[in-house]
Amino acid sequence: MKAENIQDFLRSFTSFPHVAGTEQNLRLAKQIQSQWKDFGLDTAELVHYDVLLSYPNQSSPNYISITDESGKEIFNSSLFEPAPEGYANTSGVLPPYNAFSAQGEPQANLVYVNYGRTEDFFKLEREMGINCTGKILIARYGKIFRGNKVKNAMLAGAKGIILYSDPADYCAPGVKPYPDGWNLPGQGVQRGNVLNLNGAGDPLTPGYPATGQCPQAQD
Repeated sequence: MKAENIQDFLRSFTSFPHVAGTEQNLRLAKQIQSQWKDFGLDTAELVHYDVLLSYPNQSSPNYISITDESGKEIFNSSLFEPAPEGYANTSGVLPPYNAFSAQGEPQANLVYVNYGRTEDFFKLEREMGINCTGKILIARYGKIFRGNKVKNAMLAGAKGIILYSDPADYCAPGVKPYPDGWNLPGQGVQRGNVLNLNGAGDPLTPGYPATGQCPQAQD
């Protein structure tokens, strides 16, 4: 095991987007299969899984806006992140989104809920008398899974939730932002999913492999 080998593999794996279920992802899987065979493994097979996946609307990306009293948008968040150095011409980069987020265009007043933990909601509602029902919540990433933040927001009766990466949690002292270091860039956005399945896999076959042999859950 050599550090330069790890660096080379990571550079290869991140040289192009490979979102699950895309042609780029299949290309990477075949690349890994070939490499494992070269390493001397007896077999390295690709197995088909039929998984429910979630993708953003690339022609109409999500954004957050602040409106004035007349409903006019006076601030809009960026639709895309700025491309890192050397990646300006990379195709297939998806706009920021969290998979399995609910669709809609909620409008409401904002309430900051810290990390969106149960104790944060208790403090707001029981100690400070702040009701989150019908509000759009602002929560920073960290401490708990993003899906639990969304679930807690739903239980509190919120209309929506905005998640962001706070530099206090995602900026190591003395480390430069990517590509000069491994800190998250100022305009970088985390991606993931907001399903609360406790690691149970595909939402249509929770707890079982999505190979077509298990009955799928229905809406």
